Amino acid sequence: MIKNERQYRITKSEAQKFRLAIERLENTPPDPDVHPLLAKAEVDGLRSELEELDEELRQYEALRSGQQEISPVDSVQDIPQRLIEARIRAGLTQEQLAQKIGLKPQQLQRYEATDYGSASLARVAEIAQILNVGLGNKVPQQAHFLLPGMLKRLKTVGLSPAFVTSRLLPTPPALQKPSIKGTNELVLEAAQGIERVYGWTPAALYGTEPLDVGRLSASVVRFKLPARLNALELGAYVVYARYLALLVLQATRRLTTQTLSADPIVVRKRIIDGYGNLSFASVLSFVWDCGIPVLALSDPGTFHGACWRSAGRNVIVLKQQTRSASRWVHDLLHEYFHAASHPDLEEHPVIEDSETSVMRRTSPEEVAASRFAGDVALGGRAEELAGICVEKAHGSVERLKKAVARVAEREGVDVGALANYLAFRLSRQGINWWAAATNLQSAMPVPRCTPREMLLKNVDLTCLNPVDRGILLRSLEPQVIAFSGKRASGKSTVSAEVAKALDWKWASFGEYLRAVAKHEGLPESTETLQELGATLN
Repeated sequence: MIKNERQYRITKSEAQKFRLAIERLENTPPDPDVHPLLAKAEVDGLRSELEELDEELRQYEALRSGQQEISPVDSVQDIPQRLIEARIRAGLTQEQLAQKIGLKPQQLQRYEATDYGSASLARVAEIAQILNVGLGNKVPQQAHFLLPGMLKRLKTVGLSPAFVTSRLLPTPPALQKPSIKGTNELVLEAAQGIERVYGWTPAALYGTEPLDVGRLSASVVRFKLPARLNALELGAYVVYARYLALLVLQATRRLTTQTLSADPIVVRKRIIDGYGNLSFASVLSFVWDCGIPVLALSDPGTFHGACWRSAGRNVIVLKQQTRSASRWVHDLLHEYFHAASHPDLEEHPVIEDSETSVMRRTSPEEVAASRFAGDVALGGRAEELAGICVEKAHGSVERLKKAVARVAEREGVDVGALANYLAFRLSRQGINWWAAATNLQSAMPVPRCTPREMLLKNVDLTCLNPVDRGILLRSLEPQVIAFSGKRASGKSTVSAEVAKALDWKWASFGEYLRAVAKHEGLPESTETLQELGATLN
């Protein structure tokens, strides 16, 4: 979209260059070394680009002359374009509108360049009023849209403030977190993101009517949902995760979908023959090469994993907090089985609860998926090896741990995989052996390609609009464990040791505060850093 006279002149000049290039190619004798179809494709490509430029010029000229009417605002997503169109139609330059609002021209130029993403809703409403753009029932008339009020409303429907700020709201500077210089207001990009995921407009967020997550989740998810006390949190997160899954499918349209086998021996052979072993990295590569994108989320709680199918394409969502390589392999193969099941269905959503849930123990499809994962990992001998372990332990649960380790060593299988399968089998009898199984797991080595890296390697983020792109990228940001305490209380020492034990990256909040102070031109005195730290907590 052309937004000002400078862009108009540049676009007009570029269009003229395309016209001259097309004219030159059409009037030049054919090159015998170039195939006629290639020559025609070159001209057609230039003509297509010219048509797009001419359409942008036509729209700008129609707005500038007042001939084109401004369409109504049907959603929060429409607001930026309507504001820009209204300014052009009113004959106002960016400098003139900035003067009316009391802004520097550069600030308004930044607003329009970023589609008003970092502008507060209060500022957006003010500009809309000046330009006579009706926001309908999307944005209420009020002086401020403070974050605490919205966060309190969202908490009532299962969305914690920590989740909202880390996953749904844009990162600074657009977030405009409270600081020495800033305010604590909702910005337009944040409102757009919440509307896209949940359908709630700012009028709903700051209104008095209840926000209905249960209705949303029920309308878009046909899962075997577990009965849980935190049903609101589950429903809200399901809507969010499904939205992410659909974004991943949209950004991986170039993936070629393969015919999926549900035979564990066939799948095991394909993985080993194609990738050399049954490591998590190998299984992950195999699943991607089958045309199934994998999204790994690090948010705690809610569901354990999911598999969605939309328009015949599958996407897997993993949610595993452990660093056990065998558990990650088991979960990924488990979800792959769901993707391979019922290939005749265009839509086939499945959501997983924890391993100890009644659903995981009793659902025939869940049992089949766990057995499939065990047979792939154990060469089709999952039941046989589980029986040998029970026999060696003489039926004693207390002796199983040693028995599993000995059987795994003797049979040449992964002890973690065998422990996982035995824990699954015991859970069907109402015995929770997952803690013992966890103690037999080995930590996952640093893979040559993590789930996050594999996703970013295969997705085309340019096909997503900026708001959706931000939502997806924020979902990939890792969890953070924070340590607080008095000065010289040992926070750095303890946190560094924890980071080392978990093999996580370590950062100092003090160093971060100094970087923020330097960026904002503030002195790095103790008093300033303490004040800044208090406002950023």
